[in-house]
Amino acid sequence: MAKAKKQIVNMIPESETRNSHSYCYSVYKTSRMLSEQKKLRLRKYNPVKRQHEWFVESKLPRHTK
Repeated sequence: MAKAKKQIVNMIPESETRNSHSYCYSVYKTSRMLSEQKKLRLRKYNPVKRQHEWFVESKLPRHTK
């Protein structure tokens, strides 16, 4: 059987911008989630603020030298 496709997605707190975030999670999206074309939104623990927050899917900024 063929394996399901997965994609790694970075999650940042909903209240923060992608250029300045305190903490981020990396999560796998399965092929079913990829076909829905919706942004992933999860409630996760933010250790910097010491509370649970909503995290949303986001692209990380480009790395500069």
